Amino acid sequence: MTTLRWGYLEVSATYRGRVAGLPSRLLGDRQKTTAVFARTARVGVRQSLRTGLPVLLLTILLLFFALPSVTAAQTQNPAPPFAANAAAAQVSAENRSTEYVIGPQDLLMISILEAPELSREARVGPDGTVGLPYLAERLRLLGLTLSQAEELIRRKYQEAGILNQPNVSIALKELLSKPVTVMGSVRSPGVFQIGAQMPLMRVITQAGGFTDDAGTFVQVMRAGSTSQDEVIRVRIEDLRQGRLEANIQVNGGDTVNVTPAGAIFIVGAVNRPGRHTLRGDNEQLTLLRVVALAEDLKRSAKPQATVILRKDASGASREIPVDLKKILQRKAPDVPVLANDVVFVPDSLGKRAAARGAEAALQVLTSVLILGLL
Repeated sequence: MTTLRWGYLEVSATYRGRVAGLPSRLLGDRQKTTAVFARTARVGVRQSLRTGLPVLLLTILLLFFALPSVTAAQTQNPAPPFAANAAAAQVSAENRSTEYVIGPQDLLMISILEAPELSREARVGPDGTVGLPYLAERLRLLGLTLSQAEELIRRKYQEAGILNQPNVSIALKELLSKPVTVMGSVRSPGVFQIGAQMPLMRVITQAGGFTDDAGTFVQVMRAGSTSQDEVIRVRIEDLRQGRLEANIQVNGGDTVNVTPAGAIFIVGAVNRPGRHTLRGDNEQLTLLRVVALAEDLKRSAKPQATVILRKDASGASREIPVDLKKILQRKAPDVPVLANDVVFVPDSLGKRAAARGAEAALQVLTSVLILGLL
């Protein structure tokens, strides 16, 4: 066997008719065969260098110039480790916090794909359990999310040997376990059912919104971990202005109380006695404004004997005498009136008697004139 070496190429030939593809006339001539292999090798190497070397050099140049820019970009903006996993975990945690939790008296629609005859409606009992066909024990679903309850039912049927990896789905058909009581200065107070949580402004909207006598604060009473309930106070004005921190989440079982604004009562010798609502707890009224709201005094009024009835912190009532006549004559300063005060303007007996006498005299005079004309 003869081997030809030219550069990196090695060519071997066997001169006993074993080289396929060579003319038979060349197999017996060693010199001619050697010349054919050498010529073929030179041509192949020249073509490989002519076509492959420029491509190889171009690839090396591109890698040489591109690698520093890629390295610099990675250095300037390094990807934080586990960033994608952390974001996915945060989204998953938010979804879990807003997922509905099963409570007592909820009506569930339990569907089993492989066994439609086992699908049915089931109401959660007061103890938080439900009974399902062919299962010896009742399943406790209280406090579970819908997906957790599906997994529990799937596992119980599989452990009992009734179904093999069944597809279980649960839908909430009737919600009775998350009552929120809304009372106070709302148009439609009552008990409303909510899901896991609901913003405070949406709860108030379901109750018809605020009335005109709504005060300054909304109280959210929530059962605490101790024996005492937690009370959260939110300003109504902050809710109306759309401040996000004021629109807190209301949980099932909370009580929402919209406190009414204070009112002032005026009775006695006025043209419109009654209750006059303040537009807010911070609104300040004076005695003259209260009289204006009552559409002025009657003729028989005794303004110098006006009395303001006010309760102190202990709940005891005290009388504050006020000379309304001097205030009307601008001889005395106006007097502030507080929420829940009662203003009493008495009648003058003399003025009332004089008014009645004048009315009687007018009637007699009218009768005489009518008779004289006749």
